[in-house]
Amino acid sequence: MEDSKKYKRMVKQTMNKKKRNNNNTNHGSGSRSRLLQMKVRRLQILIPGGQRCNHPDLLLSKTVDYIVHLKLKLRFLKALSDMYSL
Repeated sequence: MEDSKKYKRMVKQTMNKKKRNNNNTNHGSGSRSRLLQMKVRRLQILIPGGQRCNHPDLLLSKTVDYIVHLKLKLRFLKALSDMYSL
């Protein structure tokens, strides 16, 4: 619940910054860097334990592990559903 509130707040901040950036004519590498930083922060909020990951490589590794975990969980729940639907 808390993570979804943080995510919504980050999305709102991102949208506000995008509006401000669109009004500026300067689209240099600085704005790309800020955009990447914001995406990394959003990913940190979505991934369990992501807040503690300060290095992007570690965060991406945790992200991959989390995706694999979710896929396995989905398979397990589907198998349970199939078993009880008989």
